[in-house]
Amino acid sequence: MRLWILILGALALLIASCGKKEVRSVISEDDKPSQLLKYGDQFYQSGDYENAFRAYGIIYYEYPTSREYIDAAIGLSKCYGALQSYEKQFEILYGLLRENLIPSKVPGVYNAIAEFYERSAGISEQITGEGSNDYKTAINYYNKSIQYPNSDDLNAKSFAQFKIGTLYEKLKDNLKAIEAYETAINAYQGTEWSLRAEQNILDIRERERRRLEYQQQGLLPEDTTTTPESLLELESGAGALGTPASTAPRDSVAADTSKTP
Repeated sequence: MRLWILILGALALLIASCGKKEVRSVISEDDKPSQLLKYGDQFYQSGDYENAFRAYGIIYYEYPTSREYIDAAIGLSKCYGALQSYEKQFEILYGLLRENLIPSKVPGVYNAIAEFYERSAGISEQITGEGSNDYKTAINYYNKSIQYPNSDDLNAKSFAQFKIGTLYEKLKDNLKAIEAYETAINAYQGTEWSLRAEQNILDIRERERRRLEYQQQGLLPEDTTTTPESLLELESGAGALGTPASTAPRDSVAADTSKTP
């Protein structure tokens, strides 16, 4: 029965994706879960979500007691999200929390739920220009990942701490972002995410330095909050640092335009 569910789900997703990719014959139901998980990760990272769905799905439905089950379930949920089946994505993730089969994996599940809300915030921003509530919910789940007591998964927890910093940047709260990054550096020394946090702090401080320079030159109002995007937009219009795109007064430009036949 579970196999039929997998087959029907895969067919539905393949139809929805308009046949952009063919299912690769390298995946076999006879493969061991460890090999299937490897295939799934490779396919997902390459953007081949249909084949990743099939590899993860075989583990999820056929090997629910395997060590790879949790990672496959998280991978499957991400495939559903990438293919815009958000309800199914959420259902799988919350199912993992309810089952709590392997406590050491729980921080990773919290991170996946946080990423769900982060993606939701991005979609909301595109549609309505507002995604702060979902960003705050994502921060809450990343904190749950960090604070979960029955796991020592440093990679998942350091990733969560780093992501909190990036979300505060998106919320335009650089002070809290730096605080989150500093926590990542101090609590998770030597991890990939502590090193990235160091770089992000340098980037924030560089943006703030440039913001002050622009304000001193009258190119930005005093209350402007700088983001990488706003600085790039300003610099593309202004040319070199401190050089306005045009020194002509606005009225004279209008006057010249009015003389054009």
